[in-house]
Amino acid sequence: MPSGRHRLSSPTAATTRRVAGSPLGITAIVVALIALTAIAVPVTMNALGCGDTRYLRVSATQSTATVMREAASEFNSAEHSYGGECVYAQVDEIPPHRILNALTGSRPGDSTIAPHVWVPESSAWVELARVSDGGAHGIETDPPSLASSPVVLAAPPDTEGMPDQDDASWSLLLPGERDPDRPVVMVDPNRGADGMTVMHAIREHLGTGDEADTAMTDFVRDVQLDSAFGEIDLTSVFTGSAAANQRVDPVIAVPEQAVVSYNDRRADSAPRLRAHYVSEGTVNLDYPYVTTTDDSVLRSAAADLYEVVRGDTYRERMRELGFRDPDGEASPVLAGRSGIIAEPPATHEDLTGDALLASVTDWNRLSMPSRTLVLADASENMSESLDGGTEQIEVAKQAALMGLAMFPDETDMGLWLMSEELGENGREESADMHPLGAADDGDVTRRQEMIEVAEGLEVAGGGSRLYDNVLAAYDQVQDNFHEDKINSVILLTAGQDEGSSDISHEELIAALQDRFDPRRPVTMFVIGFGEGADERELAQIARATSGSSFVAEDPAEIGDFFLSSISRRLCVPNCDN
Repeated sequence: MPSGRHRLSSPTAATTRRVAGSPLGITAIVVALIALTAIAVPVTMNALGCGDTRYLRVSATQSTATVMREAASEFNSAEHSYGGECVYAQVDEIPPHRILNALTGSRPGDSTIAPHVWVPESSAWVELARVSDGGAHGIETDPPSLASSPVVLAAPPDTEGMPDQDDASWSLLLPGERDPDRPVVMVDPNRGADGMTVMHAIREHLGTGDEADTAMTDFVRDVQLDSAFGEIDLTSVFTGSAAANQRVDPVIAVPEQAVVSYNDRRADSAPRLRAHYVSEGTVNLDYPYVTTTDDSVLRSAAADLYEVVRGDTYRERMRELGFRDPDGEASPVLAGRSGIIAEPPATHEDLTGDALLASVTDWNRLSMPSRTLVLADASENMSESLDGGTEQIEVAKQAALMGLAMFPDETDMGLWLMSEELGENGREESADMHPLGAADDGDVTRRQEMIEVAEGLEVAGGGSRLYDNVLAAYDQVQDNFHEDKINSVILLTAGQDEGSSDISHEELIAALQDRFDPRRPVTMFVIGFGEGADERELAQIARATSGSSFVAEDPAEIGDFFLSSISRRLCVPNCDN
């Protein structure tokens, strides 16, 4: 990160500036700097009689990198040599998820970014490395902590609906517990332990079961668009601009240290932030110093660098930056900062092992984009009324439009209409699979095209050929399966085949069971309309693919079913039915 410091020009530099300002001069300077960077350390080390010069790669978080670089400079100035090999420490800021991938890959020693010393924001990353499929190679099992900072909820002091600083709850982040216009900002759990903390805490609050899964789905869909892909810089959220000051301020889950850093650096026009501490307990980020190499020389160098960074000078620097001591105690420097409660908050140590994997897996499954084919019934039975007045085809329109509104632009969606009157195969393939946010011609997106088709749904008449069309739609999605998406068929139907298909209900169930592959699951979600819908038959179709079914009696219930259906991602392919 840039330091913000700028060297002042000297009077004797005028000629040099003229030469440097030319394209040739700029090129020469760049080449010279690269050359000096490449040779300065080896030349120095060789002058000391080093047989070889080696580099201790250190990866730190953005918030600790400044201190680690200062400590590395002191380490390097001591000119360490180990058995004739000189070691020079280099500090980089690389996101922890990239380091995790590098350390747990099939050949981590070959990685160009795998560090010899790793300072992530939490030992949770070390735990993830241990329980990952690749396993950790040479990683330290009980790393010491350099500092700590609890995960808090940050908001301006006058934020409506926020409780006292010491009486917050994770439930404040749920959609129904706050102003619907007030967004929640958190780090994607794949990229930050503070995000893992939130997901774990929300799951603990909601519990387990279908209702809990539906509520978790609602939460993830609500926050995922505002989630960050790395450490959150609060100065980029609360900028102090006129536009920022007119919006509804978000509630943000961050380390306490980020609040301190923001209040120290904020623009005069930007609001101060206050840290809210969760009464039911939070997670203390512990910034471990992790040695990840088996090499004896580099391990010795790592131990010596640790002795430097754990000293009083750098411990005090961490305190100045807003960190607590490793035991969670706030120094007098931190206790005097605005928006902070010095007393250590309630914490728990549950964010380990299976709980970590569950929190990340829940997020990934619920935020993963979808690839779905909508199969809509246009048979004669759809002209019957659902509630004594509204035709089923009209309710199907509402359901289709509601579904379109709930799926993000990244969703691949297609639409088939089914009726004996719609061609030889008993269907019309109105729209092939295409991202909802993409536009083929001009500025018209697939979502807009699908809305137009849905609004124009009409009864075509005849039988539905329900069983034939369900199997054809399932085969279509399975044959074009995408590994990085949730693949499904959504069926909107009056639920009656009446002998119009070439196959029977029993043959359809047997075929779906045979085709369903737990390693490449395609799931059926079924919404039936009207008294004629055979609830038992529709449920069997859904269960054959680890899906779910629902027979609508009240159109207002359809939105809840869509949400519940999406939550099935958490259990597929092992859902209880």
